[in-house]
Amino acid sequence: MELSPLEITQREFARKWRGCDPEEVRTFLEQIAEEVTRLHQEATERANQTQRLEAQVRVHQEREDTLRNALITAQKMTEEIKANAKREADLILKEAELKGERLLEMAHRKLAQVQAEIAELTRQRELFLAKLRGLLRTHQELLEATPDAPRSAPEAKLEAKSQAKSQTSPA
Repeated sequence: MELSPLEITQREFARKWRGCDPEEVRTFLEQIAEEVTRLHQEATERANQTQRLEAQVRVHQEREDTLRNALITAQKMTEEIKANAKREADLILKEAELKGERLLEMAHRKLAQVQAEIAELTRQRELFLAKLRGLLRTHQELLEATPDAPRSAPEAKLEAKSQAKSQTSPA
């Protein structure tokens, strides 16, 4: 049974002969009423404090949930960024390898082209030298076959022109 301080102070008791001192009972009931009032206020304050603390706990739990979600999101984003960076690095590496292979292939082709040109120039040189040797032999044979007679000026000019032509023409 719940008693209010007002009920305690207004309570009347039946009187009997040789009963308790009514003034002492009244004083005691007033003390009880004051104590009940104090306890009631204390309980109300504690209930209010409990509500405030529960509200704070809810706020903190919400913050904790928000932080936990943010942390999970950050971890996922970090993993995605790492995966994207790895994919990009792999792609760059593959592109670099392909470019290197193309450059190497071009260098091999250029080398083959230069070697072919060197071979052609060597062949042309050998051909030129062979023709020159043949021409020199022919001239030497002509010189040896001709008596040492003095030549006329027009013959010397003609021979000089033919020698100049043979020296300047490569083939």
